[in-house]
Amino acid sequence: MTAKSKKQNPTKGSKNAAAAPKRKFPVVGVVFSGVALLLIAAIVLSPDETIGGGGEYGEPNVTGEAVPLQASSGASVADDPAFGVLAPEMSGVDFDDSAVSIAHDGTPKAIVFLAHWCPHCQAEVPRVQAWLDATGGVEGVEVMAVSTSASSGQNNWPPSDWLDRENWSVPTIRDNAESDALQAFGGSAFPYWIFLNGDGTVAFRQSGQTEIATLQSIMETLAATQP
Repeated sequence: MTAKSKKQNPTKGSKNAAAAPKRKFPVVGVVFSGVALLLIAAIVLSPDETIGGGGEYGEPNVTGEAVPLQASSGASVADDPAFGVLAPEMSGVDFDDSAVSIAHDGTPKAIVFLAHWCPHCQAEVPRVQAWLDATGGVEGVEVMAVSTSASSGQNNWPPSDWLDRENWSVPTIRDNAESDALQAFGGSAFPYWIFLNGDGTVAFRQSGQTEIATLQSIMETLAATQP
């Protein structure tokens, strides 16, 4: 069995967040480790890894300008240079080779970037899945994921088996071997969450292991501010 996708409930698009009043998001408590804070440049791929090898990598198509790199996790919306910035759109495939896309379609999105070797990602995935199984998530907000920074030289390889074991149901795009998708969305640590308004502008973002109550509160705030 492989990780399956499930659809979230759409909502209408929003006005440009850059022109809207700054919203108050909950104070975020996070847990970090040296592994979780590794920059992309520090990830060493083994010599035998190639794009598409074993179906663990994809070739996502990213369109639009990159989001500024996140300098500090949990920064206030006012201090984040990505606030109100239009995020890229992206299309790719999941581990079943089914098409998955992140589009500015009027539906707010909570996108999590996951690295299979990151212990905090390994802790986050089953908690998020249990929350989705129990509640269905937040109505009007679509939860999506990107499997990134994959390396057969790291533990918990391959990511497809890991997500399958966790019965991961979130639509997940396979990043390429260069982690281009992660870099396009401004991430550098894991797990990396980026929350988008319905029009594709950045509302908030967060790195590190995050409490489910906090994630739910952020998504509820996002849903409540859509027209």
